[in-house]
Amino acid sequence: MIARFHKILNHKSETIFGAAILTSGLTLIGSFLGLLRNAFLASRFGASSYLDVYYASFRLPDLIYNIFIMGAISAAFIPIFSEHWAKDEESAWQFSNAIILLIGGFIGSLALIMAIFARPILSRLLVGFGTEQLELAILLTRIMMIQPILMGISSVVGSILKVFKLFLSCALAPLLYNIGIIIGILFFVPMMGLKGLAWGVVLGAGLHLIIQLPALIATGYQFKIASSVLKKRMEGLKNVVLIMVPRSLGIIANQVFLLGITVIATMLKEGSLAVFNFANDIQNLPQTVFALSFAIAAFPTLSRLNAEKNKTDFTKTSLDTLLQIFFFLIPIAIWFIIFREPIIRLLLGYGRFDWSSTIKTVQVFSILSLGMIFQGVNAFLLRIFFAKKDALKPFIAGVIAYSLGFILCYKLGLSFGIQGLALAVMLTYLFYFFILAFLLKPEFSPFLLRQFYVSLMKIVAVSLVSGLVAYLSFSIFQGYFPVEKVLNLVLSAAISFIISFIAFVIMCLKFKIKEIYDLKSILIHKIYKIHE
Repeated sequence: MIARFHKILNHKSETIFGAAILTSGLTLIGSFLGLLRNAFLASRFGASSYLDVYYASFRLPDLIYNIFIMGAISAAFIPIFSEHWAKDEESAWQFSNAIILLIGGFIGSLALIMAIFARPILSRLLVGFGTEQLELAILLTRIMMIQPILMGISSVVGSILKVFKLFLSCALAPLLYNIGIIIGILFFVPMMGLKGLAWGVVLGAGLHLIIQLPALIATGYQFKIASSVLKKRMEGLKNVVLIMVPRSLGIIANQVFLLGITVIATMLKEGSLAVFNFANDIQNLPQTVFALSFAIAAFPTLSRLNAEKNKTDFTKTSLDTLLQIFFFLIPIAIWFIIFREPIIRLLLGYGRFDWSSTIKTVQVFSILSLGMIFQGVNAFLLRIFFAKKDALKPFIAGVIAYSLGFILCYKLGLSFGIQGLALAVMLTYLFYFFILAFLLKPEFSPFLLRQFYVSLMKIVAVSLVSGLVAYLSFSIFQGYFPVEKVLNLVLSAAISFIISFIAFVIMCLKFKIKEIYDLKSILIHKIYKIHE
């Protein structure tokens, strides 16, 4: 049993599409756990001030993680570790040890400082909170400062595994993270109150790290603490810092934008922040499951092709992966908009989550679903730049997009409420996409771009037609089933979706859209292996 478990965790994915589908499948399970987590939160707390406090308390820990860990590691670690590995294995391991020491020490110190000064920082940021809400936010923030330390080390471990094409353990980690938070909701909250949510986050971060350790050990890695490690790998660390600095500044721009959204939401009606986060978490599912999975799977290959100066294959791989992301996100966004009401009522319409909160969440969800396409594509476009070791252009693009976006959020949010805030966020992601695409266009040959545009138009056309089928079917079924009951509404939506999905597949085959054949090949291969 142990040997079989070890073999499963060390499964290698040899192709980008295969790695992305594997990652997508497990991410989908993890995302459903995330939705289950939100359902538990909605049922227990409703769109209340308590959840506003919980989500606001996440902001500083996430600020540290996103600025100094997620963005920096994804941009710098994999390309430089791969270069070390190609030259000397021992050098690569020393480099990884140095990064772990650096991350652990730096993030630990920063988290401690943030915990100490949480009161003056949050009192100036959460201007819409009362005294009781502010005190709770300070307490939860201090507890959750453990999270970025654990997640930082876990991110380095995951980056190593991706170089070795061990994507399974990396994909399992977010699933365990959500399980930890659910344990907090179900077991810690009854014992500790709102503090239980924070300790659930810490538990999830610990599980996120632990699940990846067996696969890391299997690579031959050994952690050694020695003063010589940092000295020997100083050159590699300098290269990481050179890429990290503009990337981290770009992440800061993003986090400041998200922090601005939080601040503006606290100035709106009570529960607005919770409504926005509920809708945002649901629409994030497809771009997390598909766009981010393809971006993660393609990044090591793009880094290698850039190091080999293979521009033709680099361009082809980039555009092929971009089409694969569009292939999933465009039809899903259309289905989300059409089936917005049954989705929200099924996932959140329980307990203290009243009808008014449901209507607002449906409206916000519809708007954010459009932005999901561009938000997901942007995640991959950024990695094209990082594979080329260029973090400066994305930083400039981010500063421009998020600065204009914040102005829009403030104006539209205060004028039209949470719906206006959602519209401004969607427009920000759209604007960011246009800037990144404009900067990348000179890198691609006109011939390959023409092929890309033709394929993209096919995907858009097929998605729109399947969406029309979904809309007509849903309208017809609503006439036969009383939609006041959630079960009838969901049943009508499910049947309509199946009809629309079948129409989508048939049209993809008819128009010979390459991505449907790639997906078919991967699924057949996986099923064949299961029956072996």
